[in-house]
Amino acid sequence: MSRPDEGVREMRVDLHVHTWHSRLCKVPVLCARDCYSPPLEVYRKAKSKGMDLVTFTDHDTIDGCLELLSMPGCWKDFFISEEVSTRDPRTGCRFHVSVFGINERQHREIERLRPDMRELAAYLTRESVPAALNHVGSSVVGRRLNVDALLDVAAAFSLLETRNGAQILTSNAAAEMLVRAMEAENRRVGTTGGSDAHTPRRIARTWTTASAHDRESFLRALRSGEVRPEGISAGILPLIRDVYEIVGKYYKDLLWNEQRRFSREERRRAAACALVSLPLHLIALPVTGTLYRLLRVRAAARNLTRALVYASREGARMEPSETEEAVGLSAGA
Repeated sequence: MSRPDEGVREMRVDLHVHTWHSRLCKVPVLCARDCYSPPLEVYRKAKSKGMDLVTFTDHDTIDGCLELLSMPGCWKDFFISEEVSTRDPRTGCRFHVSVFGINERQHREIERLRPDMRELAAYLTRESVPAALNHVGSSVVGRRLNVDALLDVAAAFSLLETRNGAQILTSNAAAEMLVRAMEAENRRVGTTGGSDAHTPRRIARTWTTASAHDRESFLRALRSGEVRPEGISAGILPLIRDVYEIVGKYYKDLLWNEQRRFSREERRRAAACALVSLPLHLIALPVTGTLYRLLRVRAAARNLTRALVYASREGARMEPSETEEAVGLSAGA
């Protein structure tokens, strides 16, 4: 009989990656996607970059996961996940939460419950589904959120994403500060990392590591919080390059419609809008839009960090040396 720890090693998984099934569409008339990467391409890229296991976290859908699993092959190194768009009824804030290792029945219930973050969190706890609150630094853009309210939100989930490969250092540092504040109040939380890749280039540049020997033991480590994030934060130029790549793939998709994703009417309306906006897309919009968003995220993350530092001093949540270190982190990006 083999021992429970036989074959245990450090396993790596990019826990935040998208395919062309992702459903985050901010301009409906354009019928644009936030990612144009086929599931099989994403899987192969992750494996070629040294990931031991693979999952997809498309926005509010598991269709990319199901497409891969429907293909011939052995998928013991793959599990179903998704990134859920949800809202906290108490604060009015919207958050993104990744749920890992789910099945189709759970996905349907998650879809039903996602308008209310509290009900969603309670369901995930009952089902023992590991769930991570994602990129909290950018989630509070434009909001003045009470620190205690944010701690309450974070405590609703077993995991917090503190290393996001599409977030700048300041945003990831704010998430790390939130973990420290939770630990000071004896609220234990595991920390995860993922590339948040919307293009193949970014896949597996940030990931999560756990001591495990297969898919099931890795998911157990996630449930217990025995994981750690690794990899890099985002740089401004790579983010802009990714935006241009997505814009280029959108126009190609609209022009050829190879996957038959556009109906005739959708294609006609989208083409008219895209033709008018083409000069902006080619020249100014990707750069100015990305820079504007980064500046807002940076300001929100710094404000969050300062609020956490102030609250820690008021409530003696952390030692003075820790708060000084946090201020240094927030000023570094």
